[in-house]
Amino acid sequence: MFLNLNDELGKADLRRYLQSYCRPGVDVVAYCVGDMSWPTFYPSRVGVPYNVLGAGDDRRRRIYQNVDSFAREPGGYFGTVFAILREWGKKVLASFRMNDAHFTSLKNPHVSEFWKQHAKRALGSAYGYYGGCLNYAFDEVRAHFAERVLEFADLYPEIDGLELDAMRSPFFFLPGKGAEQAPLFTEMVRRIKAALADRARRLKRPDYLLAINVPLTPELALECGLDVAAWDAERLFDHVSVGTYQAYMNHPIERWKTLVRGTPVLAYIGCSPQTGRYLGLKEYRAAAANAYASGADGVYLFNYPCLYELAAQMPTAVDQGMMALPDMRPYGHLDFTQVGQALDEIGRPESLRGKAKRFLFHFGNDTRYRHYDPDLASLDRQDAQGRLKAVFRCSEDGDRTRAVTLRFKIENVGRREQFQITLNGHAIASGPQQVRYAANGRDTRIHTVKLGPYLDYEIALQSSQLVRGENVLEVAPTKLKPGLAAKINLVEIELSVGYGEA
Repeated sequence: MFLNLNDELGKADLRRYLQSYCRPGVDVVAYCVGDMSWPTFYPSRVGVPYNVLGAGDDRRRRIYQNVDSFAREPGGYFGTVFAILREWGKKVLASFRMNDAHFTSLKNPHVSEFWKQHAKRALGSAYGYYGGCLNYAFDEVRAHFAERVLEFADLYPEIDGLELDAMRSPFFFLPGKGAEQAPLFTEMVRRIKAALADRARRLKRPDYLLAINVPLTPELALECGLDVAAWDAERLFDHVSVGTYQAYMNHPIERWKTLVRGTPVLAYIGCSPQTGRYLGLKEYRAAAANAYASGADGVYLFNYPCLYELAAQMPTAVDQGMMALPDMRPYGHLDFTQVGQALDEIGRPESLRGKAKRFLFHFGNDTRYRHYDPDLASLDRQDAQGRLKAVFRCSEDGDRTRAVTLRFKIENVGRREQFQITLNGHAIASGPQQVRYAANGRDTRIHTVKLGPYLDYEIALQSSQLVRGENVLEVAPTKLKPGLAAKINLVEIELSVGYGEA
């Protein structure tokens, strides 16, 4: 992320960038250092370093020149990152993406030499966009990944540990083979764990931490070939982070707690509820509060620094890089000037109590991702007795709230179509409802996510209408227009909770 923020970046810029999000509330920083499909940004005998290859385009040239600017620093770019973070007392994990599809094409000049030589080991068209990810059923694929990880530990012995990022992307075996071939993945982890333990003994240093990110549920993880129960039985990982690619606030941590018997489980929270949209202070608070209420041992933020990539699209003075987050409401986004405050609050459940939150549900409906938001509510128009149903969590104490507002959209509907709204088994009277209609839906002229024609509901709730825990929102059609065919969808549910803050 940092390497592409601007031209001619140096150590002072890196320090300001890291300082902006490595706040007192942050305990561990997992810093992405590579993937099997990339050239390396460090000297390597296992992979092929970037400076052996041509840049190919101006964006890549900027990245390579910024890496070059750290050549005289001990350990180069990554050595400088780790030194700054350790100076501030942060634990540092070197994070390796286990199967990243960003560059996996023979036509892409930036793909790694290993991937080029093993393109026939790719998973193939059954996985669509992710078809270029490599198949971990092959010994040489698992061996190469382990060698990359262990080489990095040798190059940078000062790191506190390693993260295996199995969420970039969670495709490792052919369809239907994940559970059967999961032992191959587990054996690779054992090898990495044992090798790290051997290095720690030789260096007379504390044991290396080892962490991993996996999809949302135990069943989905196992389908991917990720046997978390087996890892837990052998204590292979110091923690596991579970979630979806896009921001999610309904983590089923309770199900994980019945599976594992000692491995801490963190809620993996993405930076973006939808393509091109980002969480702000209230949204991060809400996601963390719900995670703790469901039993999470902590919170893992994925791609939080993407906010800086977004902010870098705003013009600034030529001699000033974008290392502070701006108010982006004029651009259709949120005010991000206070979002960093979330980093000091979300590490402890008690620090979230009594603070304004905005819960988001049913925002992600892109099922191209195996790790997508599973909460989808649709209704065929022919189902006269059907209803749309959404189950969502709210961790707030209703007795203390001052204002509660529920918003949602019913998509692919006509202006005069009518619906009965029910919350937790009780009908919502029409009085507190405001209903608006978007006749042309929504397209990229005003939003990154398209919608068909929709009704927008805004309902002022009494705190007594919410349940602390799982709530059930139901939408039943009472008047539909004949002749329409598209499925009706319940989308973009927002629950805003206020405590009378100024």
